[in-house]
Amino acid sequence: MVLPSTTNVFARVADEVNFALEKHFRLCAALLVMLLLVCAVVRGLRDKMWIDELYTLHMSRQASPGEIVKATLEGCDGAPPLYAMVVHSILPLVRHEALAVRLPSSLGFCGMVFCLLAFCRRRLPALYSLVAVLLACNACLEYSTEGRCYGLILCCAAGALLCWQAAADGRRRIVAIPLLAFCLTSMTALHYYSIFFLVPLFLAEMTRWWKSGKLDVAVLAAMAPALIVLGLHYPFIAAGRQQFQEHYWARASWGDMPAMYVYVMTFAPLGLLAVCFSRMPRRRTASEAGLTPPEWVASGALLLMPFCILVLSINITHVFVERYVLWAVTGIAVLVAAVLFVAARGRNAVGMSALGLLLAVLAIRESYSLFERPDLIQGEAVFQKLAALPDASEPIVVADHHVFMELSYYAALPLRERLIYPVNRDLDLRYFGFDTGALLMSALSHRSKLHIVAYDAVLAAHRRFVLAAIQKDYLPGHLVTAGYRVVPIGSSMPPLLYEVEAP
Repeated sequence: MVLPSTTNVFARVADEVNFALEKHFRLCAALLVMLLLVCAVVRGLRDKMWIDELYTLHMSRQASPGEIVKATLEGCDGAPPLYAMVVHSILPLVRHEALAVRLPSSLGFCGMVFCLLAFCRRRLPALYSLVAVLLACNACLEYSTEGRCYGLILCCAAGALLCWQAAADGRRRIVAIPLLAFCLTSMTALHYYSIFFLVPLFLAEMTRWWKSGKLDVAVLAAMAPALIVLGLHYPFIAAGRQQFQEHYWARASWGDMPAMYVYVMTFAPLGLLAVCFSRMPRRRTASEAGLTPPEWVASGALLLMPFCILVLSINITHVFVERYVLWAVTGIAVLVAAVLFVAARGRNAVGMSALGLLLAVLAIRESYSLFERPDLIQGEAVFQKLAALPDASEPIVVADHHVFMELSYYAALPLRERLIYPVNRDLDLRYFGFDTGALLMSALSHRSKLHIVAYDAVLAAHRRFVLAAIQKDYLPGHLVTAGYRVVPIGSSMPPLLYEVEAP
């Protein structure tokens, strides 16, 4: 049991901290954004790119935005072309390719932080506004340095919430409504599942109409361009469905229940703070209104959207990956902070305790990622084994396309020139049950200088070669079955390199 004197001291300290944050909120927000951006840039420079980021890089290397569009239609990447176009525009300015691929997402992540802070600050005290933002940061920190569209989508989602709030409050509507339309269309063009972000906003608008008796036609009209943009992307959607959907690597199932719910439950103990400090004294602050009814509806609907989209995916598209609904994090973070604020009855001690916990988690994660060794995501072990081999000229057949893409970018030139990826859709379907990698690599072979060759052509051209395979690869066993002599090189268990000779 906490002694009353200790409780009072802690409450007074929390009030003073909140007062300081209220007074210098803009400075604190700017420092937080700058710190996150610096950490993201440092990690963007250090960390090795993984396969999806390398797809982005190869797409952005196309000669023009028109060629990026053609490459997308050909199946070189399952993502819409907009993010690759953004990277294409900055590659001449940012010479470090990994940073160029990741910088738009890093800036988008920081934009999400800024917009969420502005959104929450209109309704919650400074402490609880920061709690909401740190909840979002901890939920999707890895996407601050991932060279895909998700960091920009987070920015657009938070920006849309902020613009919608401003329009609903009647603040600078002449700017807020066009920006709302821009955010919604941009996130739809970045990823098609983002169109479902319209549902929570529409429900919130219906709630506002019901409460006020007046329909805000301008806000509803701002949602329409996103539907038009989705229609304009139909050729890409149709091409992707025809090429990838039948045997996609990520089939929707109930086992894919979004980890965002696990994340919410992980931080459910924050609610215990409201109980532990329920008898603490409190001081009223200027920002104690909490969310408005439409904002409660919007954030609550965003909490439910991952589950609803998973249900639709299981029954209609059959394709689902948790990050496809990452934009829901913005509403979930706002909802958790607002519920905590209400449960704690606005006590600053609860907000400060939650803020301290979240800051500690974020600091530990950032420190770990900044100081861990920047290894290849999939191919580090293979890379080390290949680097230890004596110089030779025989080809190196890499069985896994993740490993091949990483080695083709990060290996030294002499080794890189020996690498071959043997693409075979039928074998992938037989052993893995999906053909996504084979389709992507086949299309990319015509749009890059990568040594991607049909499996049968590789065997016909090379009677002897080194095979690099990780544990999940089927090629060593398949070659043995086909009568090839397959001998492990070295003593690693399981073996990573093999000497292969035709019968």
